[in-house]
Amino acid sequence: MSARFIRRQDAVMKQIKGERLFVRLSASQARQRLKGAGYGVRKVCSAGRQQAVIIHTATGEHKRELEAIFSDVLETPPR
Repeated sequence: MSARFIRRQDAVMKQIKGERLFVRLSASQARQRLKGAGYGVRKVCSAGRQQAVIIHTATGEHKRELEAIFSDVLETPPR
């Protein structure tokens, strides 16, 4: 990935408040898994090929349920 793309992506993601959950799925596949479950999801962004960032405001039980939906594809956030 080029540095220009990463900087632009960071600028977009920093505007929305909430925690970030990184998953090894495309954004459209992540949206399909989230269909019908709210859990405070604000936005699902693409973070590259077969990677997505879920920006959410879930806390407590909802956060655990959200992480359980993506337990098989969770990633550690990039530095």
